[in-house]
Amino acid sequence: MTEQMIQAYTNTAAILSGILFWAGFLVFGFIAKRYNTVFNKSTFHGLLMTAPSGILIYSMLMIVKFTMVIKDPAINNMLQLTAYAFLLVSALLCLFGISKFSGLLSSLLKYEGSK
Repeated sequence: MTEQMIQAYTNTAAILSGILFWAGFLVFGFIAKRYNTVFNKSTFHGLLMTAPSGILIYSMLMIVKFTMVIKDPAINNMLQLTAYAFLLVSALLCLFGISKFSGLLSSLLKYEGSK
């Protein structure tokens, strides 16, 4: 395998994993929305469904970086840093939403145990 093929494989794997990760969090948000409907308690399902968008933006910026022939290293570095910034913000918002949903599930489990 040539170095270009290995680089293309690595970039494709990173982009596809970002998209699959985003889809997984979207499904998690739908599950939280169901809990909101059933228990009529705030599950932060909106946050759980929108926060992973930074992961999708990261994947899109990586597609732009790797498919377009940009000769300027400064622009490539700017795209990379912007993608990482979106990924970081998305990860922090996802962590916050998951911790809030986990707290709700813990309180529901404690309530069920006191019956």
